[in-house]
Amino acid sequence: AVSTTGGPCGPSVALLQKVAKERGVWIVGGSIPELGDDGNVYNTSPVVDASGAVVAKHRKVHLFDIDVPGKIRFVESETLSAGEDATVADFPFPGGGKLGVAICYDMRFPELAVAMRHKGAALVVYPGAFNTVTGPPHYELLARARALDAQAFVVAASPARNPDSAYQAYGYSVVVDPWSAPVARVDGCHEEVLFAN
Repeated sequence: AVSTTGGPCGPSVALLQKVAKERGVWIVGGSIPELGDDGNVYNTSPVVDASGAVVAKHRKVHLFDIDVPGKIRFVESETLSAGEDATVADFPFPGGGKLGVAICYDMRFPELAVAMRHKGAALVVYPGAFNTVTGPPHYELLARARALDAQAFVVAASPARNPDSAYQAYGYSVVVDPWSAPVARVDGCHEEVLFAN
């Protein structure tokens, strides 16, 4: 569970809260299945502040459904429900502004980035796991396009590739400035901590 009202959270979010508080950092918690109060399951990204409080949660708006006969079938809508909101949280961003959050496939939709900007986002974080087919031609290109659309910094954060996993994430996380220029990137699909000014 992901609670922004101080109620109980599940073990994944509780761990993020503990680490954020111990380290004094903000954490955008990737993508976690959330059972909503309405009984639906959402792909949710919690935002945890440096005190360990969950200050926002984004429920993925655009579910990824693809069915290419004989090649790939991935239909999120069979198990997940879509969120409805452009998510922003108050954030101590230098010069002001808020933190926007969206998940993976949401990055393909400029309207969501622009809606977050209209709500004050100066930084938009997209945790996502593009695959090795769509990642090379689209991942950084989309991050750069969304930065330009929203006139905001964009962080496209991918898991490192695990050669033993059935699903291979593209990797290549990147931070992009509002003029769409990459300011920091992971050089490859391995595990790395990325710093950007």
